[in-house]
Amino acid sequence: MEKYKDAQVPAAERAGDLLSRMTLEQKIAQLQCMIAAGDDPAKTLGAFTDGIGEVATFCSLNSWEQVLEFNRKIVDIILKNPLGIPPIIHVEALTGVNSPGSTIFPSAIALGATFSPDTVLEMARIIRGQMVSVGYRQALSPVMDVARDPRWGRVGETYGEDPALNAAMSVAFTRGLQGEDLKDGAVVTGKHFLGYGFSDGGLNMASNPITRRELREVYAKPFQAAITEAHLQSVMNSYGTIDNDMIIQSREILSGLLRDEMGFEGVLVSDYMSIDRLINHRLAGSLRDAGVKALKAGLDVECPVPQAYTAHLAAAVRAGEVDEALVDRSVRRVLETKFKLGLFENPYPFAALAQDAYENPAYRAHSLKAARESIVLLKNDGLLPLPKDLKTIAVLGPHANSLRLLFGCYTFPASIEMALGRAMGDMAGMGDGVSNSMAGVFGPPKDDGFVQSEPMPGCEVLREHPDVTKAIQALYAEKTPTILAALKAKCPNTRIIYAEGCEVAGKDRSKFAEALEAARQADVVIMTLGGKYGWGLNCTVGEGIDCDDIGLGGVQEDFAREITALGKPTVLVHMDARPLSFPWAQEHINAILENWYPGITGGEALADVLFGDYNPAGRMPITAPRNPGQIPVYQGQKPGNSYYARKTRGVLSRYAEGVTEPLYYFGEGQSYTQFDYRDLTVSEKVTTGGLVEITCTVQNTGKRDGEEVVQLYVSDEQASMLRPYKEFAGAKRFALKAGESRRLRFTLRPSQFAFLNQDMKWVVEEGDMTVYIGASSADIRLTGVFHIENSAEIEGSRRGFYARAELL
Repeated sequence: MEKYKDAQVPAAERAGDLLSRMTLEQKIAQLQCMIAAGDDPAKTLGAFTDGIGEVATFCSLNSWEQVLEFNRKIVDIILKNPLGIPPIIHVEALTGVNSPGSTIFPSAIALGATFSPDTVLEMARIIRGQMVSVGYRQALSPVMDVARDPRWGRVGETYGEDPALNAAMSVAFTRGLQGEDLKDGAVVTGKHFLGYGFSDGGLNMASNPITRRELREVYAKPFQAAITEAHLQSVMNSYGTIDNDMIIQSREILSGLLRDEMGFEGVLVSDYMSIDRLINHRLAGSLRDAGVKALKAGLDVECPVPQAYTAHLAAAVRAGEVDEALVDRSVRRVLETKFKLGLFENPYPFAALAQDAYENPAYRAHSLKAARESIVLLKNDGLLPLPKDLKTIAVLGPHANSLRLLFGCYTFPASIEMALGRAMGDMAGMGDGVSNSMAGVFGPPKDDGFVQSEPMPGCEVLREHPDVTKAIQALYAEKTPTILAALKAKCPNTRIIYAEGCEVAGKDRSKFAEALEAARQADVVIMTLGGKYGWGLNCTVGEGIDCDDIGLGGVQEDFAREITALGKPTVLVHMDARPLSFPWAQEHINAILENWYPGITGGEALADVLFGDYNPAGRMPITAPRNPGQIPVYQGQKPGNSYYARKTRGVLSRYAEGVTEPLYYFGEGQSYTQFDYRDLTVSEKVTTGGLVEITCTVQNTGKRDGEEVVQLYVSDEQASMLRPYKEFAGAKRFALKAGESRRLRFTLRPSQFAFLNQDMKWVVEEGDMTVYIGASSADIRLTGVFHIENSAEIEGSRRGFYARAELL
């Protein structure tokens, strides 16, 4: 038996043996990806007789059973290659498998608001089961980008602005999805490497003005944590540019940083069509040239269709433009991954697991848990929680009775809208290169009687097409109540009046009158406002949909003012991918909830919070600016910057007619009860290789059971380089019954606060470190100090990333 067929041989040896048997064309085939589209995968995959590295699926299916069979067919087609090399079928799975029947969890920014890696860990385990049971063995998820500009449309795909929080969440997702043995799991792909979350003008795919030091200390931290602590198996490049060098061609970033400095050993896949962008940006004169540049930089697999890694690459090898050893290097990585996944022994879906994976009621219950935990109470003058015996409630706003608006980007409902809305012509704003490439797979949009949606008055955003509404209702209405339906179920004896009032964009005020009349009749008004998150011209935020105004879109702010002017007790429920930036609301509206995009159980979760069946404890994972002029504003700024300028002696820095303080701080969030912090203890001294223990007692001093998110921040009191004024170090979310108290212990390594010195060496420096324990970055309850006794150079890839926390 050939060595590569022997399951007892280590993956690296099997890969080497198989590689030695392959022709150049067979090797390049393993660096390719292709889309399986339509109802028959053979139409697009039949030509790949040498095999293929990865397969993406874009098909019109309505159930997990259909997905399973479709993916089984893909494997049958590809296994006909001479060496019998199986494919890896990949899928988006940021908040659930992006295919029919899957459990859809809250958007990633909402998961960040839970401050609970354990919730993300369990979510990823559920996603893993649903993926492998229908044949998906690689997730192009999660987004590990640190997002520090809410103008950017992809903020909602991230866990927020803080590298330590993002690191904890990224490690949890990676561990949950890959599992203890990759043969039972799926490959996680961390993206987008690197610095994608902070761009010129907040624009998608723009240049990223980030220094080499900041890139490593901040933006690489979640990736490094996932590589070091969870053995991340795959990484996807960013579309961005660092120091005038596009990431897709940057040897410094993709090889020097990712592999040499950070120790990454897995497969590097391209973000869709990113090699083409070298031509668009006048960095390459042809696809052949672009492919050579990408391969030399360290890219392994070209996604989603082969354009550069084709006969172009073979010709370049034979012409001596690129060494075949570089091809071998990348092919070896792909093959090792396939051996680790056990695909040569079982390339098919784990069909026996599918029934439980998709129909276990515990998985929907976990989605509800995550949705509840993600809700942030930003303001409450005592109105909440609402009594269930109210006579009349007015439920207003575009989100109140919409299924689609419960879901964010990279979910199946958003994908339905992209497909039925013929969004390929706009393809999330990625430009003609993507549109043309997709048309090459799917063909041009058919003239089958489909009528494009009409735009909302006064803007270019399109209304939701009736066909989209019907398709989403057919798949989700039975198990996914809207906010309105959930409120009616919660209060069956209350008269609930619904009026849309306004749309998410545009200038249409014609529905104001109906909503105002509904509000006049009500004892309480619940007003849902925000955006629409997805792809293409139907959305206000998403991939390729950025903004220069971070307030509420269209006439929503005017609508809120007119409703509030009636003097009725009012709750604002904000639903968007970016945080609420509407200072007037904070001053005038009784209660405000940040509800993000909560997924399939979002209506129920919101109703539970509004009426006190669940006590909210979500926290802001991103700072909310008052206006675009404050950007960038985030926790972790350096002394003298942003709102920390006023705390830094000798700094002359202010806005002439504004304030530097944000609307809502990182970590901010209220509760229906109160918590007291006391009895802080901190290790007095520690060496660079030691551990710091920090303990305190937290008591629920209110009359309601609730959860608290205890947050740890640390300041370096004197360093050789500028350090954050106050750095988030970790958090612990836990429940306390009324009157109950618990003791909490944080454990951290001094290397968590390592930084790059003037020689670009990772160091921990001797000195005092101030510890802050609080309910938010702006609500500090306890303060202490520990002293690092010695200075030392360390290995940056092995440093600490976030504090561990446990209840005693």
